[in-house]
Amino acid sequence: MALDLAGLYQRLQAEQRPMLPSGEHRAVVGCGYVGRRLVSGWSDEGHTVTATTRRDSRLHQLRSHVDQAVLFDSEATSNDLSFLGDVDVLVVSLAPTGQQHVCVEAYESVYRRGIEMLCDGIANRHSNRPLQIIHLSSCGLYGNRDGALTSEHMGLDLNHPVNALLAGAEQQLQSLRSEAINVCTLRLGGIYGPDREIPEWLVAAAGQCVERNGDHVPCWVHVDDVVQAVNLAAEQKLNTTLNVVDDIKLSKRAITDQLCEAIGCPPVIWMGSSQDERILHAAISNESLKDLGFQLQHPSMLQWYLKRRAASV
Repeated sequence: MALDLAGLYQRLQAEQRPMLPSGEHRAVVGCGYVGRRLVSGWSDEGHTVTATTRRDSRLHQLRSHVDQAVLFDSEATSNDLSFLGDVDVLVVSLAPTGQQHVCVEAYESVYRRGIEMLCDGIANRHSNRPLQIIHLSSCGLYGNRDGALTSEHMGLDLNHPVNALLAGAEQQLQSLRSEAINVCTLRLGGIYGPDREIPEWLVAAAGQCVERNGDHVPCWVHVDDVVQAVNLAAEQKLNTTLNVVDDIKLSKRAITDQLCEAIGCPPVIWMGSSQDERILHAAISNESLKDLGFQLQHPSMLQWYLKRRAASV
């Protein structure tokens, strides 16, 4: 019986072809708001993906999105970090969970004990394969610079204990740099996006008195641009520190005034803040990131919010 090669080729072409793996194993330690979007994109691209959570109750849900789900708890006496041996890209996205207010003890657990455990696991991994570490840090480290334009080369404000812990975490991870290990620190602005509608939170205070300083200049970044920056660091094997923020350099008062005016609400009344509050008052520069060819998908939190609001009306 003659083999119908033409018919076979037609059937093969009609079938959906499986996605070939890229050959990379990527991992996220701390799979929260940003991490969930990272692992989803990586899985679609064919990467092998590992992600950690600190809650046993989340393991089952996480397993449905990644190849390997692992418990990592900074309060545990030990954690199984054997997966680090064959990881190509490791994103460190640890943060205290469920904190409505800054709690120094919670930050110390994550950024001292948790980072120490993770660094020990990386240093003791049974592998010499190249490793790209991408650490998601915070622009809050710049503290109060009186609203001045601030790049990655400026000094850090370590007077607040949380900033000291964050800076210590950066230093511990950067100390792992070697011929085989690159460490890219991404200092992020306040993250906004779907399910994290920061402008909605701001306008919720319209017409009310808020015990914060409205003249301080914060910084923001859309979650899509955080994901894009992480992927850039992975692809270009970056070994540096970068600010990841959008283009807005306005005070809280100016931002809320524009938002409230656009939607017809009375302005927020800013009352000032206590001296011991952890603050950011700096116009954060994103020029170093743009010099690498990075283009923001969302240059302005204000524009993003107002477009979404107009589309939903």
